[in-house]
Amino acid sequence: MKKKKIIDAVSILFRMLLGALLLIAGILKLQDNSALFETVAYITWIPASLKSVVIDTLPYIEVLVGALMITGYFKKYILPVGAFIYVGFFLFAIYGFGSGIEGDCGCFGEVDDSNILAYVLGSTFGWSMVIRNGIFVAMAGAVLWNTTFYDPQGE
Repeated sequence: MKKKKIIDAVSILFRMLLGALLLIAGILKLQDNSALFETVAYITWIPASLKSVVIDTLPYIEVLVGALMITGYFKKYILPVGAFIYVGFFLFAIYGFGSGIEGDCGCFGEVDDSNILAYVLGSTFGWSMVIRNGIFVAMAGAVLWNTTFYDPQGE
């Protein structure tokens, strides 16, 4: 029983941390999405209309999913969506690093002295971003696994 309580506590911590990161990233992008705009512009294989949809909707999706992950509402539906978002970010980090995209990815808004989250986590394409996003995917997978196998109701 003690093991279950530890797993649950870690899962809650991971869920809230991942939710907070999405919420903060979304809010920062809503304030200034210029770095996101520049990064999405580098992706040549996505049609311009889809780029516009990504730029316009991603911050709102991050805020909504992040807030729901923090509160724990609709876990059965939101946790897979959150995990999918983090897998997408991980794959994009690999793509950006592999294709040589330089500069800020726009993950946490525009990097400057006032944005401590971007300063601490970094928003520059490279190994550190790939590793960071890989850790986030592992955390999201652990939360999803714990909810699916230990809490089949997902409540």
